[in-house]
Amino acid sequence: MTAYMTTAETAKMVRTALREAFPGVKFSVRSSVYAGGSSIDVSWIDGPNARMVESVAGTFSGAYFDGMIDYKGSTKAMVDGVVTQFGADFIFVHRKNSAGFMASVMAAAARRYGALVAGVVVKEGPGYAYLDGGDHEASRLCREIAGKRTAYLCPRRSKTAGKVIYLGNDGYSQTGALQSADE
Repeated sequence: MTAYMTTAETAKMVRTALREAFPGVKFSVRSSVYAGGSSIDVSWIDGPNARMVESVAGTFSGAYFDGMIDYKGSTKAMVDGVVTQFGADFIFVHRKNSAGFMASVMAAAARRYGALVAGVVVKEGPGYAYLDGGDHEASRLCREIAGKRTAYLCPRRSKTAGKVIYLGNDGYSQTGALQSADE
């Protein structure tokens, strides 16, 4: 028997797991239900980088997408000994950066790359800051530094995420077939 969680229930678990893994960081966790599926959007300012947050939040994804065959398949997990299908198909993470954070990124970029990033400046939007100007390569180098920079060495262990054991996917896609053959 499989237990099915709603998108709202899944979002609640994501919110709890993120609070446990990154204490002190304020996350916005918003769910969307639409024809053909649902998703959760997680956003925050500064703090951990996107890869860290994805490592925790992604635990609760209920689907995968295989672009080779344009197929969305389902995944299953075990939560507290019960086979579970999470309600949100996909979980998207979006880190916004403060002006202070972006100033530190620009200082690091200037130390590392010197005049190459001279045309890139920090601009402020409503509640966040972003990089503007310079050529494509200079902007890419600065975004690369910003994406890696974090206030955390690694996420703390989350009891909520620790309850989840990934059981695999439906095995239909090319990716699923490869995973099944390897197991």
